[in-house]
Amino acid sequence: MTRLYVDKQEIAPLPPDLSSLDQVLRFVQRTHLSPNTIIRQVQVDGLPLIPDDHTSCIPERIDGREKIEILTGTLREVALDSIREAITYLERVETATPSLASSFRSAAGPEAFENLKQFYEGFYWANILLDRLEQTFRIPLEAICVGGGNAREHNIKLAAVLKEVVEAHEKKDFGLMADLLEYEIAPVIPGCKDVFAAFRDRILAGG
Repeated sequence: MTRLYVDKQEIAPLPPDLSSLDQVLRFVQRTHLSPNTIIRQVQVDGLPLIPDDHTSCIPERIDGREKIEILTGTLREVALDSIREAITYLERVETATPSLASSFRSAAGPEAFENLKQFYEGFYWANILLDRLEQTFRIPLEAICVGGGNAREHNIKLAAVLKEVVEAHEKKDFGLMADLLEYEIAPVIPGCKDVFAAFRDRILAGG
């Protein structure tokens, strides 16, 4: 029999009609979460479940699973943790961008392209996080000041430059890619950190 724990407290007995992990999550959301609480981590038999990890071999059905552990958090806690991770990522990118640009000026090898892939993915997820922060906490990007303008304008500028980098990549114009990374992307990264820091401060202050 599968045992279910929510924040280390066992939920028993489980409804007998629960046969899939999705049903278990919906059950927990419906019966054990307050309106301001969300699921932040799921473990099945001690193995973290990461929805976007395609290497995961955790089956959808819970037949034969011994233990499902669910950890929850408030929207505020999860948001602040996510912002902290985003700022940490941007600090790494700020340090690494000059060397990434340099690698495309010389002989771009597999490592450079892997770093570029992570670069793209990081900005993609940072942008999704901003959208969710704006919607969840009702803090419009126009209300966040950055670099003499607002966060909306900053994001539009960044998106336009990233599009140019992608186009240069597709054309294999690595010299242009290097210039865009060093002279267009690198200067706006501090502004990206400022945007997330502003959201953090607003959330900490209660909006």
